Amino acid sequence: MKSLLCTLIVGLFLALGVATAQAPTTPPPTPALDSLGAKDFLGKYDTGGMGNIVVSWEQGKVIGALEGQGSAELKPTATPDVLSIIGFEGTATFIRDEQKKVIKVKLEVQGQVIEGAKL
Repeated sequence: MKSLLCTLIVGLFLALGVATAQAPTTPPPTPALDSLGAKDFLGKYDTGGMGNIVVSWEQGKVIGALEGQGSAELKPTATPDVLSIIGFEGTATFIRDEQKKVIKVKLEVQGQVIEGAKL
């Protein structure tokens, strides 16, 4: 009787362990970006010939625009200083210097890379 009870308890723990291990995991929440958090990214970036990249705060959103090419919303990702370019399946990576000041942006969109130094 005791061995049957022990077998049932062990079986129950194994079943619970397998069910827990197979439960889908949710990705970590993406941090929100407010006007204060976005402040470091805002400004103009010189691409050296392709026009300026302008990053601005409009109606509660970070907007990135390549002059003459249109604009798109930039949303934070789980990686610090990397924002997703909504609608273009690309990223905007903001590069900082030793003093943690943003000095450059690197856009990667549809296989193209465009870099700009902050003005």
